[in-house]
Amino acid sequence: MTTTQTANVLIVEDDLKDHREIRQELELLGLNVSDAHNVEDAKKLFYGGNFQLVLLHLGDAPLESLKCCRNMKAISTVPVIMLTSRSETVDEAMAMAAGADDYIVKPINVRLLTARITQQLNRQQQSTSQPSDAVTNVLVWGDLKLDPKQHLFWVGEEVVSLTATEHQMMNLFMTNPTQVFSREQLLRQLGMATGVGSDHIVDSHASRIRKKIRDCGGPEVIHVVRSIGFRLS
Repeated sequence: MTTTQTANVLIVEDDLKDHREIRQELELLGLNVSDAHNVEDAKKLFYGGNFQLVLLHLGDAPLESLKCCRNMKAISTVPVIMLTSRSETVDEAMAMAAGADDYIVKPINVRLLTARITQQLNRQQQSTSQPSDAVTNVLVWGDLKLDPKQHLFWVGEEVVSLTATEHQMMNLFMTNPTQVFSREQLLRQLGMATGVGSDHIVDSHASRIRKKIRDCGGPEVIHVVRSIGFRLS
């Protein structure tokens, strides 16, 4: 039996036509589908149910859509795929910053939708099928938290979207908060090639992480140690 045949999926969509079409495709995949057309309905169903995936789009309430995603990700590891439209306020960057695991741009390509859903459900199944004694150690440094296993990073209560390399870099720093890393050490630890121009790559990743944390009201982190490298501030 495949993952999708037993999965419970919540659709949060205020466009009735799109909602109907998405539901039809999910049912063809053998999914158990629940419907919500606004934030309040989404909250009641999500908090009271057992879902393996959420498809989220509220075109008439874009900020509520982002807040809804952040709240869901703050209390669970259920994958959230946000649906976005280039004509709306919420774009791909905002969706990922809100903690979405993936996004799909409307008009929806059915093959893409089913592929992304299957991918997220398979990841969720692999995560929940880990041995019960495989406890995830969440790293904490001040207002920052990082979950290495679930690939989640928080500034205060807000989930911040990091790329795989940025997440790996913060994992390294927060695991060794007092250590100073040279650029060459960081490149080796991150599995990146050293050579001409490689120092700039490390600086660019560090700069992007700092900005993402600052934008969420977090502290200034990743301090430059002159002539040596980087460490947590």
